[in-house]
Amino acid sequence: MLDIVKFITVSVAFWLFATSADAQRISPRCMTMRDKIGCTCALENGGGIGRRAGSDRRRWYSKRAGQRHVNEAFVQCMVRNGRV
Repeated sequence: MLDIVKFITVSVAFWLFATSADAQRISPRCMTMRDKIGCTCALENGGGIGRRAGSDRRRWYSKRAGQRHVNEAFVQCMVRNGRV
């Protein structure tokens, strides 16, 4: 029984450390964005930062125009960071 408790404790500690370590890698380009993690995941997986026509506000996007499929790498990055 004690071994199971130790295993669970170590597993939870590792999971917490790994999640917070991953979330600390915010892209410098995303520091002014409201959703810094979403922006970083987008940039790391083929997305980008742009402006909508007629707007001065910068926005991040997770897939390029014309892509029909879901950007699975972006989704997995968000899941790893506890966002989805």
